[in-house]
Amino acid sequence: MADVHVEVVRTSAQLEDAMRVRIAVFVDEQGVAPESERDAQDDDPRTVHVVAYAADGEALGTGRLLAPHTDDFHADHGAMDPSNPHIGRLAVTAAARGTGAGRALMEVLEAEALARHGSGGGVRVELSAQDQAMPFYSRLGYVAHGDGYLDEGIPHHDAYKDLVAG
Repeated sequence: MADVHVEVVRTSAQLEDAMRVRIAVFVDEQGVAPESERDAQDDDPRTVHVVAYAADGEALGTGRLLAPHTDDFHADHGAMDPSNPHIGRLAVTAAARGTGAGRALMEVLEAEALARHGSGGGVRVELSAQDQAMPFYSRLGYVAHGDGYLDEGIPHHDAYKDLVAG
């Protein structure tokens, strides 16, 4: 993992790197409708995007952290609590899978969740995981809950993890 570093997105070029990875993984590989991939949450100033880069500057993966919401974002995800931050759109390019990029992205997203939304030294983070990715999230300590559902025709489950500072 020494060749992978994760940056919090601060420029439009970094955000475009993130979107390129998402399009490659979700649209090109998995058949998600292009118009469904980018949403209003991407432009919300409370959303934190991260990008994993190789030593040569190639974007390897991305993810985002959504602030707790009171709107209808969670309407399709009945088991999720809108008062918790939500990690989503985690994507790693096919060539970078198994390199530690996904774990590195999650570590930064979890640290951001604690720093931005933690209370009393902890925070519960939730995510919607494709069923095929649940073993990855389980290894990171996430616990599936609620019933499975289809999102863009792909089986998903909601999962959570209680993060504690230190």
